Amino acid sequence: ISDYFVDEFKDSKYRAPALLRKMVRAGWMGRKTRKGFYDYSGEKPVPQRF
Repeated sequence: ISDYFVDEFKDSKYRAPALLRKMVRAGWMGRKTRKGFYDYSGEKPVPQRF
């Protein structure tokens, strides 16, 4: 979505931070993929270390 805003509004302030882009490329989409800022594979979400 942020790439769309950058292209549409010609403003780099909408660019996603590097960490978020890296996570999306790795397929880490949060609850949807059970991995993201938290690891959802267990009973309770556990924060990930970056």
